[in-house]
Amino acid sequence: MRDTRRSRLLLVVLVAAAFLLITLDYRSDGGILSGLRSGVSSVAGRVERGVSTITSPISNALSSIEDAGRDRRRAEQLSQQLADANQQLAQLRDARRQAAALSRLRLVADKGGYTIVPARIMATDDQLGLEWTVTVDAGSDTGVRPGMLVINSDGLVGSTVRVGATTSVVRLACDPTSHIGARLEGSQALGKVDGERPGELLFTLYDAGQRVEPGDRLVTFGSADYAAGVPIGTVTRLRDGGSGLARLAEVRPFVSFGSVDLVSIVVAKPATNPGDRLLTPRPVAPPKPPPAPAPPAQPAQPAQPAQPAQAAPAAGAVPSR
Repeated sequence: MRDTRRSRLLLVVLVAAAFLLITLDYRSDGGILSGLRSGVSSVAGRVERGVSTITSPISNALSSIEDAGRDRRRAEQLSQQLADANQQLAQLRDARRQAAALSRLRLVADKGGYTIVPARIMATDDQLGLEWTVTVDAGSDTGVRPGMLVINSDGLVGSTVRVGATTSVVRLACDPTSHIGARLEGSQALGKVDGERPGELLFTLYDAGQRVEPGDRLVTFGSADYAAGVPIGTVTRLRDGGSGLARLAEVRPFVSFGSVDLVSIVVAKPATNPGDRLLTPRPVAPPKPPPAPAPPAQPAQPAQPAQPAQAAPAAGAVPSR
């Protein structure tokens, strides 16, 4: 009990002292307590400024690191969003290009009366430079068989040589082992087109009595397997065959074999030969202007009458006065 009374007494004394100090501090404007408080405040301010001076660079550095990390994450997000947008834009452009190419293929098929199976080139098979073939994503499941012509909107691409269930191997017309029947535009003269290289074919005219000239155009003449009327190319130069039984001519193909992508396989020929109607119409030369009219003839001037000549006086004659 003695300890408890002492504790209570000490508590009462401390509380009374606290109230006394508060009262004195409130009533004294410049007393000892005020000076003590000011000194403590000054010391605390200096300590605070010193601590701020030491810790401020660290805080700024930590804040900069945090801001840099946040900016880096934001830059990565923006970069990913830009990459996604570019990919979507590229896919959209490719889809539009494919749609336009397919539309052109449909127009060619309708104009020629062909039944086609669209296909896209999956791979090129010219690994050793011995043949020019490609693999397309259409096969026997869609009615494709070996020996069918493959075309695009520009003309002849090649023919199918090996056919699987879902893929086919196409021998390009520029392959040296490719031989496709052809005929001249207009004259219907028959021959064949052999592969030479990607930018050149060789046309052999069967009838040596027929004529082939640079600028002549060729189409397929059709057979049991091949469709007729597919544009092939334009004759660029005559070549001497040496046999006298055939005429040879170099042909620039309409198709750029190095950039072929979307093609179509002619799975059914038209009931009637389309002739030359798939060829692009030749430009019509403008009519020659009529000759300028000749200037009107000038009327002839009347002849002037001749003046009578005066007779010279005879020798020795005396002139009259």
